[in-house]
Amino acid sequence: MRNLIISLFLLFSLTTEAQVKQIKGRVVDAANQAGIAYTNIGVEGTFYGTASDAQGFFELKVPEEFQQEQLFFSAVGYENRTFDIAQLLQKDFIKIDLNEQTYDIEDVDIAAQSRVLFRIIKTAANNIPENFHQGPLGLKFYYQETLKTGDDAQQNREAVIDLFDVTAYRSPFITDAFKNRHYQFTEVNKNFESYSISTGSTGFDELLEMDIARLANGILNAQLLNDFDLKLESISPFNGDSVWVISYKTIKADLAHTGDYYATRLDGKIYISQNNYEILRNECVVESKRNNPHNRSLATKSKKQSQVRYHYTATYKPQDGKYALSYLDCDKTFLNSKNQQVTFSRKASVLDLNTSPSQRTGKDYFENEAYLESFWNNFKRPE
Repeated sequence: MRNLIISLFLLFSLTTEAQVKQIKGRVVDAANQAGIAYTNIGVEGTFYGTASDAQGFFELKVPEEFQQEQLFFSAVGYENRTFDIAQLLQKDFIKIDLNEQTYDIEDVDIAAQSRVLFRIIKTAANNIPENFHQGPLGLKFYYQETLKTGDDAQQNREAVIDLFDVTAYRSPFITDAFKNRHYQFTEVNKNFESYSISTGSTGFDELLEMDIARLANGILNAQLLNDFDLKLESISPFNGDSVWVISYKTIKADLAHTGDYYATRLDGKIYISQNNYEILRNECVVESKRNNPHNRSLATKSKKQSQVRYHYTATYKPQDGKYALSYLDCDKTFLNSKNQQVTFSRKASVLDLNTSPSQRTGKDYFENEAYLESFWNNFKRPE
């Protein structure tokens, strides 16, 4: 009997290994072979994928059902590329060259195309209250945060967060979002002690500010839209529909256009469905002279975060008949006051959506929840 169990276990392990294969590689600039950070890498027509790290390296586990599909590589400021996954799986390590995106200013259709893209984005912004869930709305998040300073050990924090939004996407605006979104850290697991305000700070509020559809800011603010250069990168198939992929960059890198008080650059891409102008995804790369450690939107004289560069993503999916936020992330690098390189990452995946939520008030800017071993031993983390 024991031998039978062992045989079945080995058979299951071999079957599982055969079903899931891995792609490893690096995404580089075709001109200078430098790694391209935060490249969006995904199976075409799905939200399954990953992103390259700060040096352009990546790893992607590919389930059997995706192994005959296409894998796309999309980085802000670069032309998209697509490959057959089956061919990539034949190599132990791959190098993906991306060419810098060029904008042909002599193209006679540029002005006309810009007006069309302007209307697409403006319509998508106007349709948010109709396409997205209105409040009250409850969202349960799985939150991950990592911090690495120089050669120090990496700090890791994971948490479960309950968010209550009074108005949700009925009234998308910055001040409305700040006033009507409340959240609480209900479970926390971390490998460090919070001995200071900075280590106890959750940072979740700043990540929520990257939910561009809820705040209707930046590229989705009609009053600011004229200050962005727009380019149609592609019209791509997605779940039986077509999606406009529009790249943009601002000519005014100020607080209103970027959400960052000291920004010097913002380039982004927004994905909008042709079905009913639903916003499916937004991603940005931001460079900044410095950041306030508490929030990028605040002024500061501190040198705790200088030479800042970060990439953030917001993804939206239909749930219970309407769209809502499904995922947020922000990967960040900067120099601290000791001139040490710091890498920082925050990710939030929506676990559950509730249109009849329990009311909550306040925000957990600092968490002090005790570690509950029984909860984390049984908690199923999203892939």
